[in-house]
Amino acid sequence: MEKIVKAINDANSFLVCMHVDPDGDTIGSASALCSMLEKLGKRFELYCSGKIPDVYMFLKYSGKIRNSIDPSSRFDAMVALDCADSKRIPDYDNLEKLCGTVVNIDHHADNTKFGDINFVKERSSTGELIYDLTKKMKFHIDKDMATSIFSAIVTDTRNFRYSNSTARVFKIAAELVEAGADPHDISIQIYESKTNPEVKILGKALEKVETIMGGEAAYTWLTRAEINSAGALDEEMSSISDSIRGLKGVDVAAFLREMPDGKIKINLRSKQRNVQMIAKELGGGGHQRASGIVMNGPIEEAKNKLIKTIEDKWTQL
Repeated sequence: MEKIVKAINDANSFLVCMHVDPDGDTIGSASALCSMLEKLGKRFELYCSGKIPDVYMFLKYSGKIRNSIDPSSRFDAMVALDCADSKRIPDYDNLEKLCGTVVNIDHHADNTKFGDINFVKERSSTGELIYDLTKKMKFHIDKDMATSIFSAIVTDTRNFRYSNSTARVFKIAAELVEAGADPHDISIQIYESKTNPEVKILGKALEKVETIMGGEAAYTWLTRAEINSAGALDEEMSSISDSIRGLKGVDVAAFLREMPDGKIKINLRSKQRNVQMIAKELGGGGHQRASGIVMNGPIEEAKNKLIKTIEDKWTQL
């Protein structure tokens, strides 16, 4: 961590990068980091190739995130947040040319250590690592920073329901609440602000659920036509795999959806088994109980490959 502290202190300008299909961890971590940079008097820009979900617009810097960067810009450092590899930032190769040092802050076990400086530890979230950084740099955590870090942690622990909700996480959460984070308000913003199309597409997905492995694995899928018909946004389907995982007797849950470019995005969740093994087999990655994959279509072919992989790997998971 000393190298990151030195890099932050030495640099004057930063490009803070979030991953594609941004979630609360990458956004909350970025918002908290930018609060730190602002307090230090540093210049920074925030970048994300994808649209920021409306449910995270309450975070301080969400409205300042850009989806393109002027190619004439120059930055002393790039900070990649919550990215297991550089591919999670689609325009990484071009952006890297605009920057000096690349700092990689992430909590994924399969991180490729693509940065010049890598702060990579298995934690509940990247937000937890940002908390550690605030402590190392002796920052006073104000309400905005507390809200951002709490949002990052609450997202990747799924409201403290996942197995990564350790005693340390709860201690950090308590400190963040004391610093001004409001758990009730944050939960309403993130989990209780569903749109009508979001509820409609969830119903469609649950209607199609099928099971394999004696009911211990369940999956569903949505075509682009079904998504468009419901008027749902891609960002509004992040909880579908968790809903399937919540079925009694189901350990492994999978949700496949057709993206606008024809690729198939798959979210994997589990209660006990290691779905990261499935993801890696199909070119994806993530955590043992929460992983993801992007595959070529058509969706029926991707679904068949997924089912076969689950069946083949089941006893090893």
